[in-house]
Amino acid sequence: MTESNDGYSVSGQQSAEDSPAGKPFLRRGTVSAIVGLVAIAIVQFFAPSFDYQIAFLVCVVIGAISLGLTLLFLQRAAWQAGHAWIVPLSTIAVALTLFGLVRIRTLSGEMIPQFEWRFTSHRVPDLQTTVAGPATANELAGGHDAEIAGEGDATGGPEGGIVGPTPSATWDQFLGGDRNGIAADREFEIPKSPAEVQTLWNIGIGAGWSSFSVSNNIAVTLEQRDERECVTAYRLTDGELLWIVDHEAVHTHPLGETGPRSTPTIWDGRVYAQGATGMLWCIDLNSGEVLWEVDLLDLAGWNQTESEAAITWGRSASPLLVDGLCVVPLGGDELAPERSLVALDAFSGEVRWRAGPDQISYASPQFLTLAGQPQIVIVNESTISGHAIDSGAQLWQTDWAGQSNGGANCASVVPAGENRFLIGKGYGGGSALIEVKPDQSGEGYIAEDVWRSNRIMKTKFNHAVVREGVAYGISNGALQAINLESGERLWEQSRRNRSGQGQVILAGDTLIVQEEMGDVALVAADPHEYRELARLKALDHKTWNVPSLVGNVLLIRNSVQAMALQLPAKQPTR
Repeated sequence: MTESNDGYSVSGQQSAEDSPAGKPFLRRGTVSAIVGLVAIAIVQFFAPSFDYQIAFLVCVVIGAISLGLTLLFLQRAAWQAGHAWIVPLSTIAVALTLFGLVRIRTLSGEMIPQFEWRFTSHRVPDLQTTVAGPATANELAGGHDAEIAGEGDATGGPEGGIVGPTPSATWDQFLGGDRNGIAADREFEIPKSPAEVQTLWNIGIGAGWSSFSVSNNIAVTLEQRDERECVTAYRLTDGELLWIVDHEAVHTHPLGETGPRSTPTIWDGRVYAQGATGMLWCIDLNSGEVLWEVDLLDLAGWNQTESEAAITWGRSASPLLVDGLCVVPLGGDELAPERSLVALDAFSGEVRWRAGPDQISYASPQFLTLAGQPQIVIVNESTISGHAIDSGAQLWQTDWAGQSNGGANCASVVPAGENRFLIGKGYGGGSALIEVKPDQSGEGYIAEDVWRSNRIMKTKFNHAVVREGVAYGISNGALQAINLESGERLWEQSRRNRSGQGQVILAGDTLIVQEEMGDVALVAADPHEYRELARLKALDHKTWNVPSLVGNVLLIRNSVQAMALQLPAKQPTR
């Protein structure tokens, strides 16, 4: 090898490290990588303050730019050294290796990929296809299993004169009998070990994010089976399929995935269920006979394409039964004067009224008494409004920002003291405590903020539960407690054990936390600290479904699997 006067080779190839032209590109590539990593670390540091999904998307953009620049600079350095193909070939080799070994199993509610090895196998029970038929009188009486605490149905009939959801020992609608996610008493002991928890059944189930409603020993949900959208009923004690009602329809979205979203309501021996594509059924609870059905898209003057352009992730509201009415959001194009809600006769399915000018969201209507006025409260696309039960007339309205094909409103209002309700929102939103009171004329009503904050209770897919002046809920993926009166944050789950976009219900003094990736955590409803009491390994996949509690039996599900877990029965105090 010969050398020139400056000491560099003239007949051999120079390495990138020795090349005067290559060194600046190596430095730039290193700086680009370091700057990208530092920027990502900064974004992640501040993620709890705004929104993990937004933070992740920002990090993806930063990472893509940083990686692209780093590879570009490395390629220039390698080219200067005479190795023009080393960077692209190495990049392709690494990409193919990762693709061959790792796959994305699912996306979390924050759009973060959940990776697993390609050779990982999951044992999911098969779907039941054989229908057992109507439940027996003994099963309706709850006599099939005396170990299930709290059985019995106190649901009133149409002649009972009851305004609003009927209190019940069962879990007969979305978020339980009072639609607030609360079972007043904890009818189970905190298990000291997983061995104390019995799995009553573990079955395969069709896709969807619906939950179970339970009455008279029958658990009802919605699911997607191939091209059929289904309402299904299972026996509580053993998970046997009792009946199935279906029709040809599919809702799917790359981010929201496939299947129904709402939870059936059981009232007066009937099941009221809304599919993601707008079919509304009234079904006999025991036999599975369809008593009536209504296509909400026909009422709204939409086809499915138009509907999903406006409400992208599918109809999600669970029917509200009140004063003989079945109330659900309606929707319609921007020229529709009355589209927020529609009320149908609970016995015939005939339309009784339509109301509200705002586009619908994904929240369910709630029955509340505010300022002495029983009313239906609904979270719309960009407002919250109260409506008279008999006519649907709008009593009041307040702004609540949202976009049903973007940063959507998913949570319903939660009762939070006399004349007040709590509302939360994800996508960087936050929460507000709102009070409804008579206006100055005394003939109308106004809604005023007690407080509003974009820093707390960012409940994306879940609802806060309220106990003794404290609200508990999953905020931006972490369980959080706040002082209801002041909006002050009392504590928050650490970043190391975040629950993700899961769900929370309350049983007496204990929070039941369905974590997004499957575990169930029992946490003390303690305003002073986060205190985990027990943890159960349960579902083996992402779940956005709200758990249901019937006495000491916990029903959980996701888009492939459903389980009934029997917790140890609470022992009588001596």
